[in-house]
Amino acid sequence: MILGRLPGPRQAPLLWASGAVSALLLVWMNLGFVGAFAELTGGRAMPDLDIDSTAQSLIDLKLLLEARPEAADMLRNMHLGPDLLLPAVLGLVLALLLRRVAPGARLYGRPAERLLPALLTMPVVYVAADYAENIASILLFPPSLPEDATASLLATAIVWLTRLKFAALVISGILVLRLGIGPRPTGAQ
Repeated sequence: MILGRLPGPRQAPLLWASGAVSALLLVWMNLGFVGAFAELTGGRAMPDLDIDSTAQSLIDLKLLLEARPEAADMLRNMHLGPDLLLPAVLGLVLALLLRRVAPGARLYGRPAERLLPALLTMPVVYVAADYAENIASILLFPPSLPEDATASLLATAIVWLTRLKFAALVISGILVLRLGIGPRPTGAQ
C-alpha cells in the first residue's frame, strides 16, 4: 500500500514540506479567492477551475470583469499570489511521489523505475500548462485590454491549457496511485 511505503517527515522532509505547502496554498486559494470571485461575478467560476469553459464564455467573462474591477483584481491577485507558487510546489509533490513509489513497481510488465523519466513528464506538463494558463489569463483579463483578435486567441489558448493542465494532473495522480497500490513482484515492498 502506498501509505506503508511513504517515509515519515524526518526521512523525506522535502516531500512532506511540499505537500503541506501545496495544501496550504489550495486552502488559501479556495477560502480567499474562489468564493469571493463567485460572489462578485454572479456565480461565475474562476477560469482556472472551469474545465467546461469555452473561448466565448471566457470572452464574456472578460467583458464582465471590465465592468467589475474588484473581481478582475481578485483574479489577478490570485494569479500573483497563491497561484504563483502552487503549480511548482504541486508538481514537485507529484514528482517526488512518483520517484518514491516507482522502485519495485511494474507498469505494463516493465519495471516502473526504468520508465521513471517518461512518467515524470506528466508533472512537468502539468506545471508548464498551469503557468502558461496563468500567463494567458493575466494577458486576457483586466486590467489588460487586448485587441479582439488577441483576446480570442488567448481565450482559446486558456481553454486548451486548462484541459491539458487537468489531464496531466489527473494522469499524474493515477500513476502515483497505480504504482503505489498496484501489484508488486514477489519480494518487493
